[in-house]
Amino acid sequence: MLVLTRRVGEEIVIDGAIRVTVVALKGENVRLGVTAPASVRVDRKEVHERLPASGSRDPSLAAGVASQESSSMQKVQQGDRVQVHYVKRFQDGTVASTRHRAPLALTVGVDHPSLPGLGLALVGLARGARTTVKVPTERAYGAPDSARVRRLARARFPKDQPLPIGKWVRLLNRRGRRRLVRVLEVHADKVVVDANHRWAGQAMEVEVRLIAINAPATGPDLREP
Repeated sequence: MLVLTRRVGEEIVIDGAIRVTVVALKGENVRLGVTAPASVRVDRKEVHERLPASGSRDPSLAAGVASQESSSMQKVQQGDRVQVHYVKRFQDGTVASTRHRAPLALTVGVDHPSLPGLGLALVGLARGARTTVKVPTERAYGAPDSARVRRLARARFPKDQPLPIGKWVRLLNRRGRRRLVRVLEVHADKVVVDANHRWAGQAMEVEVRLIAINAPATGPDLREP
C-alpha cells in the first residue's frame, strides 16, 4: 500500500470511498488527512483501527497517529490561493503535467487556462491530498471552431522556418505574443493554419495533487503566458 512508503502525499483508500493521505512526518509520528464524500460517515477512530488491516505494517501508522491528526487541519476553501501539481490525460493519448516543473499557482473557484473545468474540486482537501476530475470537451478546451482556420500571409513566418503540413508551429500574433498554430496548407504567398487550441474537441482527465494552501487571493488570478 502507498502508506507503507511513509512519504508525504502518499495515500490509501478504504472501502473505495475514504481517502487517507500522509500529510506530514515527524519522528515516529505520521499526520494523516482523511477525506470522503459527504454521504459517507467517517469515524476517525475506526479509520485508525483499520489502517493495519488495509496493509500497513508500520506500527507508527497505528500508534500515535490519532494524536497527530486533527479535524481542524487546514482545508481548502473557495477563493484560497493554492499550489498544485497536475497530470492531464487527453482522448488522443496525449499527457501533459508539471513533472520536473514548479507547482502551478491558482485561485480555487477561478478558472485557470492550464486547468479548465477544475471548478471547486479542490474545496475541502488538505495539503498533500489528490483528486481526479473528468472534464468534458465543452468545459475543457471547447469544440473546434471552423472560423479559426485562417489564411495568413507567408511573410508572417520567418523565411527559413520549416512549415511541415500537420505540424504545430509558433506564430507571433498581432499583440506580439507567440501562439501555436497547426499548418494545413502551404502556398507561395499564403499559409493555411488551424488556430484552434491543440486540445480543442477533446475531453480530458486531470489528476491534481495539492501542494500548499496560501492566504485567500486578494487580486486577479495569475495566468500563464
